Amino acid sequence: MNCLKAMILSVIVILFIPFRAGGDENIALYGMKGYAYTYSPLPADGLHIQIGGMYSLFESGNLFRDDNLNCRDGYVWYVPASLTYGDGKWWEASVATHWEYWENTDFEKDEKGIGDVFLGAKVHILDQEKGMPLDLSVMPYMLIPTGNRDKSIGDIYLYNPTEDDSAYGFNLLLGLRRNPFCFAVNLGINYVDTDLEYIEDKTFFLGLTAEYQISETMTSYLEFISNENKNRENYSPSNPCYDEDTDDDIRELGLGLVYVKDQWGVKFHVGAGMTSTSPDVRAMAMVNRSLSF
Repeated sequence: MNCLKAMILSVIVILFIPFRAGGDENIALYGMKGYAYTYSPLPADGLHIQIGGMYSLFESGNLFRDDNLNCRDGYVWYVPASLTYGDGKWWEASVATHWEYWENTDFEKDEKGIGDVFLGAKVHILDQEKGMPLDLSVMPYMLIPTGNRDKSIGDIYLYNPTEDDSAYGFNLLLGLRRNPFCFAVNLGINYVDTDLEYIEDKTFFLGLTAEYQISETMTSYLEFISNENKNRENYSPSNPCYDEDTDDDIRELGLGLVYVKDQWGVKFHVGAGMTSTSPDVRAMAMVNRSLSF
């Protein structure tokens, strides 16, 4: 409890002391000019290339909980890359994919490969700079499966075994700018075309972000995400690997720092899971390069 209080105090300090991609919301790690999960509703301006790295650990727990799912110990390495182009006002389009390696240390099983191909667009409907009360965008997307999906590659949450199934989604992005603060909401629905009985074909996503602009080049943010768990697979009650929490939603609290100068941008993010299905720790770093012609 003392550790939890210390983390909450650290969050308050960061925000208020004077000084921005399987078949579900994994797309949030791609370069859609946003945070780790909760995209900004503002379209990208020009052409952007982004590459990053992420590490997720599933072990015994963290500040928010003292256990994780039975027989699901392990870790994930994840390298996304994306290409995004937008007019900076009303629209943007992106294509992305990723390389992934995961290991379940309980069973000494591992896989690696290329994840789905992501195709997405963002359409900016309401703009605060045009006198509207907030920024609002819609983001439709689809995920095209690759040959690696049958090996579980394509879903960074635990080790969800899915087949070569296409997925589709739609996100509603809202933003409110009150300098030096910015607040963002991401509401999403995802559908995967699968015949697997233990995979939820329709899931929902919620992301909330509070951002503080420290300086002209640096911004900090606090983020909460809740992602409905697609994988409801479980062992029989007599099996030692059975866990009654296997269908818990994936919830995380994260902190981030973004540095942007000239045509370069760097983002650092660290988060902690709040449910048994969530990773104990998730850490990532991303580099963005904008190109002009």
